[in-house]
Amino acid sequence: MRHHAVPALAFELLAACSGTPDSTGDDDGDDTPAIDAGDDEPTPDAAPASPDAAPSPDAPPGAVATVSGVVTRSVAPEQDGVGNLYVAIFAEDPISNMTQAPVGQALIENANMTAADAAITYSIADVPVRGAAYHVVAFLDDDGTANTMDPAEAGPDTGDLISLNGLATPTVTVSSPGEVELDIVLSLAFPF
Repeated sequence: MRHHAVPALAFELLAACSGTPDSTGDDDGDDTPAIDAGDDEPTPDAAPASPDAAPSPDAPPGAVATVSGVVTRSVAPEQDGVGNLYVAIFAEDPISNMTQAPVGQALIENANMTAADAAITYSIADVPVRGAAYHVVAFLDDDGTANTMDPAEAGPDTGDLISLNGLATPTVTVSSPGEVELDIVLSLAFPF
């Protein structure tokens, strides 16, 4: 059975939900930049993500950063809570663009998320610096069915723990070289 990064049904659920804040902080359901009430200009870092998003104006050409942090969980595992933990960074939201390759990824084998206070560290190097936010997806392959031979093709299935903010993927802005910290919470047992 082939697993997808995020099934089409997840996209349909996202599209069907109105009033859910999107990655820009406004709640109109689209990816247009949020506008400050007293300002006619888009808020900083609110540009939609794209593979060719311009690097931050202060960063040297070809600059990269390392994104790292801790993965925790806010929901109980449906199985034993031990499995491979996948973390991937995408240029665009993988819910709306399921065909893109990740910009960077980490695979932590045999991660133990059984304890309520479990915390697993991850690190993804060589993430290109840019002004637009990246989208981040993490999931615990609790049933051991994801493809470890090709983590770029791995995806969650029923019962795996996944990181979502409501129905949106977490985001991180990598605007300068060096270290960027992003802690991730596995907040949903994948329902499909």
